[in-house]
Amino acid sequence: MSEPEDELLPELDLRLTQENLEDLYEHAPCGYCTCLPDGTLVKLNHTLLTWLGYEVQELVARKCLQELFTIGGRLHYEMHCAPLLLLQDQVREISYTLRRKDGSTLPVLMNAVLLRDIDKQPLAVRITLFDITDRRKYEQELLRAKVQAEEQSKQLARANELLVTKNEQLTRINSDLDSFVYTASHDLKQPVTNMAGLFQELKRTATFHDPDAAGMMSMFEEALQQILGTIEGLTEVVQQQRELEQVSVDVVELRPFTEDIIRSLHPSEHEAGFTLDFSAVPRLRMARPSLHSMLYNLLSNALKYASPDRRPQVRVSTAQGDKEVIISVQDNGRGIDLARHGSELFQLFRRFHPEVVGSGMGLYLVNRLVHQAGGRVEVESEVSSGTTFHIFLPQ
Repeated sequence: MSEPEDELLPELDLRLTQENLEDLYEHAPCGYCTCLPDGTLVKLNHTLLTWLGYEVQELVARKCLQELFTIGGRLHYEMHCAPLLLLQDQVREISYTLRRKDGSTLPVLMNAVLLRDIDKQPLAVRITLFDITDRRKYEQELLRAKVQAEEQSKQLARANELLVTKNEQLTRINSDLDSFVYTASHDLKQPVTNMAGLFQELKRTATFHDPDAAGMMSMFEEALQQILGTIEGLTEVVQQQRELEQVSVDVVELRPFTEDIIRSLHPSEHEAGFTLDFSAVPRLRMARPSLHSMLYNLLSNALKYASPDRRPQVRVSTAQGDKEVIISVQDNGRGIDLARHGSELFQLFRRFHPEVVGSGMGLYLVNRLVHQAGGRVEVESEVSSGTTFHIFLPQ
């Protein structure tokens, strides 16, 4: 220690220890008052008088405690509080509203103690009052917030009910549309097939002298084949959707599964180079028919829309996301102008390379199957450079 340990502390001023009890009572942070058992006021501190705006001579022996309350407070005091005081000699934390001299109000919390004489008869009541203006505002704000939350909850419940109803309607509409498409395509297939047969017989037996007849015949035959292809595609989409709803989920080893799909492609397309990288996610839990249709359509498109200027190169790989598996199919083909066709990419019958034969249903089917599995499809593409499809599947 820097100072000698035996150095005396300054002498304490004993006046600091002398408290004025009357001053403590008068200027306490709460209101004090004393009244007779009938409520007649006999003493009030300065704090309470300041709150009320009265002078002491206006209240002492002139008014009762209950007269300082609002009408509802008076009734409560006389019918509940006063009998309770007589029964148990005290009450605690009862909320009342005082009415000031100017007519304004002040919310308070009241504690009361009943004093008795030596014969156990009621002598006086000591009252302590706490200003709870801020607390009352806070309670009112909480109440308003609660009412708003309840109203929002009701609105959300109504919105959820409406959403469920809309979903049910959409499900029924989709089911009806699928049934309609399947029935219409099935009913149209036979007449169109008959027309194709009749046309072949007409080509075999009829003779046309018009020099333009051959071209027109060829155009008519192409139109027939296009109609047949469209009908078969529609039937396949609906039929496959119905079949997939009944298929169970399975664990698929991706490398042999993808190799089987590549082998199933047309032999002339085997000139393409395939790179498979499933090291990040070697197996996937999914319905086999769904996965087969996704990969088959993407791989066949990669070969179908290959660039005529270079050997097709196709890479299939997997990556692990936070809560999803990503399957990517990348090619070096013709590419797609996403700025022009991006919004139409997965629409039914949409084709972006008219010079290549196709039905325009492959990407529609891929997108539909991915969404059915709870995932999404993202596309990167550059014209004349190639396209990459990223399939995000939940795990």
